[in-house]
Amino acid sequence: MKFLVQYTPREGYAPVIRRGKEGIRFLELGMLNLPAGGKYRSKSDGEEICLVLLGGLANVKVGDVRFEAIGGRANVFAGRATAFYIPTGFKFSVEAVGPVEAALCRAPSDLAGEPRLIGPEKVKVSVRGRETFEREVHDIIEPGFPAKHLLVGETFNKAGYWSSYPPHKHDRAAYPEESRMEEVYLFKMEPPQGFGLQRFYSPERGVDVPVILQNNSVTRIPWGYHPVVAAPGYKLYYLWMLAGEDRNYALAADPAHAWVREGEGASP
Repeated sequence: MKFLVQYTPREGYAPVIRRGKEGIRFLELGMLNLPAGGKYRSKSDGEEICLVLLGGLANVKVGDVRFEAIGGRANVFAGRATAFYIPTGFKFSVEAVGPVEAALCRAPSDLAGEPRLIGPEKVKVSVRGRETFEREVHDIIEPGFPAKHLLVGETFNKAGYWSSYPPHKHDRAAYPEESRMEEVYLFKMEPPQGFGLQRFYSPERGVDVPVILQNNSVTRIPWGYHPVVAAPGYKLYYLWMLAGEDRNYALAADPAHAWVREGEGASP
């Protein structure tokens, strides 16, 4: 099982995670890097897309609707995200006002709907966990949003802190105790030479694998527990996307770490 992909930015659109590989059934992740004046065109046939602007200003057209100069944070550590939800059946384009980096989170969909701009004021911010596993979570597309499969958000770790903690999983269809949801994480570090660690483990499958996280690391999580820690001195960020049939956050914490009381942060 290959959990880690190290993405190297390049101009244009680059697919990073594809459906149907390494246990991922729903999710795809593509990265978009455009210079000032650069353009990208695509369509959402048979899928839904959440386009998250990681940095820069862009003009975005979805169908017949055009949004001018949206976004604006310099990078992911400089403010809340601006995003677009693009339902199935739309042509869309992105034109960079200045240099732009964006992530395109994709999942299959036959759900009709209207495109939605999700501005920074619509991003729900919460603090989860406590002590050294406290983190700030930004929900971009949450369960109440009219999407087919996607849930999308961002998590910010302080230096030396943990997240996706206490360890939890969501790989069993047993709602409301647990739902089967796969995940993909895209990581950024500040400063960019920083690093972190993620542990992937599943006692049921006999798997226990640690991976080193760097700037632009991407991890796929089809099953199992998956806690994350940032190295001291380095902030850690990840864009997370989930997809599954139930489309909710129902999860099961690792009973070996049941000392962490309910409600104290078993989530991204």
